[in-house]
Amino acid sequence: KRKKKKSVGAPASSLERRLTVDSDIVDELLLVCGVIGTTRNEGNELVPVTDCLNWLQDLQRALRRDEDLYRPISLLIGNWKVVEQKLLPLVISCRFDTAIVLTVVKILVILTKPLAENTKRAGRMLIDTSSKSKDSLVQQQIKLRENALEQAEILMEYKRLFSHHSSHHVKGKEGTGLLSIFVSLLAEPLSKSGSARTDADHLTIELVLHLFRNLLAAEPLLNSSQDSIRRSRQLHHELVNLFEKELVMDILLVLGQELELRENSQYNLLMMELLHNLLKAQDPAAVALARSSPSLSEHTRSKNTSALSTKLKEEKSNRFELVGTRHGHFGGTWLAKQGDGKRKYIGTNRSSMQKNNNVSRRNRKAEPFIGSSKSFLEHSNTRFSEEGPTANRAKRSLNNFCQRFVQNCYGPFMKSLKNEFRRDSVRLEDGDKVIFFRLIWFFCQWWRYSEKGSLGQLIFTMDVFTFNLVLSSTDAFHQHKMFPRLEQAVSLYSEMMLLLKDMQQSQDATENEIALGLVNRIFYVAEPMDRLPKLVQSWTPGRNTRQYVCDLCTLCHVSLELLEENSKLNTTFGSSNPRNNLDKMKVVAAEFDVNSYFCRKLVSNQLVTMYTHLLSQYKLNSSQINDRVVAMFLRLSNTEILSSMDSDTQSPVSELYRPHTLEPMLYNIHLFLVIERILLDRSTRNTDDFASLISFCTRHMEKYLAASQDNHMAFVECLFRHLSPRRFCESFTKFYMSEEFQMLAEREVLLEEQERCNTMHGGIDSDVQSEDEAEFVFDEARHANHSYDESVPDKSSEESFAKGNKRPRENDTLAIPNAGSHKRRQ
Repeated sequence: KRKKKKSVGAPASSLERRLTVDSDIVDELLLVCGVIGTTRNEGNELVPVTDCLNWLQDLQRALRRDEDLYRPISLLIGNWKVVEQKLLPLVISCRFDTAIVLTVVKILVILTKPLAENTKRAGRMLIDTSSKSKDSLVQQQIKLRENALEQAEILMEYKRLFSHHSSHHVKGKEGTGLLSIFVSLLAEPLSKSGSARTDADHLTIELVLHLFRNLLAAEPLLNSSQDSIRRSRQLHHELVNLFEKELVMDILLVLGQELELRENSQYNLLMMELLHNLLKAQDPAAVALARSSPSLSEHTRSKNTSALSTKLKEEKSNRFELVGTRHGHFGGTWLAKQGDGKRKYIGTNRSSMQKNNNVSRRNRKAEPFIGSSKSFLEHSNTRFSEEGPTANRAKRSLNNFCQRFVQNCYGPFMKSLKNEFRRDSVRLEDGDKVIFFRLIWFFCQWWRYSEKGSLGQLIFTMDVFTFNLVLSSTDAFHQHKMFPRLEQAVSLYSEMMLLLKDMQQSQDATENEIALGLVNRIFYVAEPMDRLPKLVQSWTPGRNTRQYVCDLCTLCHVSLELLEENSKLNTTFGSSNPRNNLDKMKVVAAEFDVNSYFCRKLVSNQLVTMYTHLLSQYKLNSSQINDRVVAMFLRLSNTEILSSMDSDTQSPVSELYRPHTLEPMLYNIHLFLVIERILLDRSTRNTDDFASLISFCTRHMEKYLAASQDNHMAFVECLFRHLSPRRFCESFTKFYMSEEFQMLAEREVLLEEQERCNTMHGGIDSDVQSEDEAEFVFDEARHANHSYDESVPDKSSEESFAKGNKRPRENDTLAIPNAGSHKRRQ
């Protein structure tokens, strides 16, 4: 027992030692920070001492001994405000002393280093004090969490110091601020090329770029409120504006143009992190639409007006909820005692009463989407109208940067990164692939919204290698349950398919051929790279965000459109004799069965459930997403499939096996409940954004009511989920006629057809046979009469025969014994 007590108590004491700084180190830090420099001019200027460089190097060595997870020395320096009162004023006063400035940069890089992953997890850790865990363990978790939060707050304070430094806001002295001193350190190293660039030059470039990366990467560890989120975004926008003012953006563009050179290739991953932290909090569509004027664009303003009018209509409709009640004009609240003994305030609003009556706890697993319901501008109906002039100015700066980057730097930058992933470089870290995907996604979506004509250098990432990297990553992320990374990969996949569609519709023949080759590699070859059916089938409610489902919806829509357009390609040269590989791909594309691909690989209960949950967010969805949901439902309603027992259309039993559609899949209670909400929502009426949606809902309910008149089981079938959708649609359309009944019906039809044919052929044969028999008997009678006439000639008959008249044969019928009976049978 004593040994167990010691082992339990040991980690707590070791954690205490690792979270605190030794007294000897504290005395050393006090000495170093006190003798770095002296102040003059009432503390506005810091004058370095004689051995200032040596003291700074001592401070650097002390920080290197700091532990990376807890950083007690860095926290102590931050609490003493050494950066604000000593280091930054020293840089301003010694801007021309390169050695001192570089040493300060090294210290700042150590102090602003991003948090470790374990530290982030400790800061976001949920501490359960109500469990049966020991108090010592709970106290240890609390200390780890407080330490992580304190580190994040210190990093945000450093970011705030650089953004709000007084040297950046002096009128008449632009280009002389704090950041301009660090930017000037890069002028000489970047001017050298080849072997002329020394190791010291490389070190200077890496130090300054790492400092910029660290400042951009600083963010709050916990977004506890909307106010903290707004303040962190505001600070990031201010830093972006400062980077443009102090020419940091220009440095990135200069470096990005020459990344293919040998002396600059080692900065590619650092540049990738810089761009990721620069653009991570931005919406590419919003950046592209902020290019025209200082205020919001007309497109965004119209959407804001639409969203505002929708909100006003919703509030107005809620105002009339109490109309018809006895005391609808009175208000107030009262206390109600619930079944579990708790008390709750209840208002006069009917909807609030209904909500308060529900005592049961909401099941999080029943929620179709996780995370916040907000998404990017492309998939959302809400706009960012609350952002002020600082955010708009930052978006315009980023838009100008994106224009120059895509035009001059995108190709060399992406080629350098693809080489790293192609050879699986040891320099790559765990999250670099996701950062690579996000950068491609950002620039591709920005290009689509910026209304550019030619694809330009974006063609460097529209190749088989990038598609293969993205699609294989979806399998790996899904297998290891990395759903946030899977969401980013699917976003890039849908964006690249949208670019493929633009390339296919382009006036450039080269882009058309590249698009056809990529579509051929994804869909038409023997081993296609297509992952869309697997992504749709693997979707599960309560595991992904709404943004992920919107990307899947876009991916399905664009993929089917591409396949349908390729099936209409001109193949006038003849499919039997294609001239080259391009003609062969056109023949394969024209012969591809899109209907079979859709029915066999995409159609499932998961597809209908996913689209139904997405339609339930019709107010948050953009009009484009709602239209794509309606398009998928209409495709299901209009897609005809043959029966399980196919037959020839000319066959007499073809009526039994007529084609049927997949529309009964949409006869389910979940879709009906969503349609009810849409049709009863007053805020969606008389608006163009919801016109097509309301029209579809109305027509669909009319079709269901018409089908229920013929098949009364429709009221029961909508309550269940059927394992085989195609078989259910077939049985529902044929009123549950099984294969046995179909075979019996087919046998009856075939027997009736056979009897009808036998009757028709039997009558024809009997007529022919009777005519032959009549002719034979008539010839015999005539021959007998002729012989009799020769023996006993008749005088009158001879005279009539001589006159050319026929001999009267009144008894011909009597002379033919079977003629009468044949006529009676006939």
